[in-house]
Amino acid sequence: MSNIEENYQNILSVVQRSQNENKNSKETPRIIAVSKTRTLSEINKAYDCGLRDFGENYLQEAIKKIDSLQHSVDWHFVGSIQSNKTKQIAHYFQWVHTITRFKIAKMINSYRDDPMNVCIQIKLQDNDPRESVLISDLQNLARQISELDNIKLRGLMGITTPDIPKTKRPKYFKKLTQAFDNLNKQGFGLDTISMGMSDDYDLAIQNRSNMIRIGTALFGERSI
Repeated sequence: MSNIEENYQNILSVVQRSQNENKNSKETPRIIAVSKTRTLSEINKAYDCGLRDFGENYLQEAIKKIDSLQHSVDWHFVGSIQSNKTKQIAHYFQWVHTITRFKIAKMINSYRDDPMNVCIQIKLQDNDPRESVLISDLQNLARQISELDNIKLRGLMGITTPDIPKTKRPKYFKKLTQAFDNLNKQGFGLDTISMGMSDDYDLAIQNRSNMIRIGTALFGERSI
């Protein structure tokens, strides 16, 4: 058994335990293998384990991998988006988790022939410098995006900063799920809570995440 296969089995065990602790869990979370900086060999090993969702942060690196791999998988863009990258993102990816501006969503929409699955990245902490959407601006952006023909708004994505102790993170996860519920009360029909990474996906699942983004816990520490 390879390290990746062993790690994947451990992840599945944690997912199962976390689901058991979440009485509201109705589905097994979708696992995205975050493969940025990883080799084609590592990605192939993850594929052989049964993983069919892969996440990338860096566009040019991702394009080389996508062009080289013949597997039928869903590629998720999980990095920050610049306007000049939207055409290639629209062409190569099936999901985008980091929509923060209507301009970006509109540009991706213009380059698609069929709907792109997207999540809006919301700000969970006031002091987080990463580009993300304030809760107060969320409904307006969601409404604008929902009017685009080739964009399918699936849900929300959130990340806590590394300095937040793990025991404190559920508070921020609940902020995201409350925003998710509020949008659905307005009729948006969202189905995806993209929340949780290698060091906290167990807590995220306990707090209703149904899409987790796993890198180090699957592939191991990155080589320097």
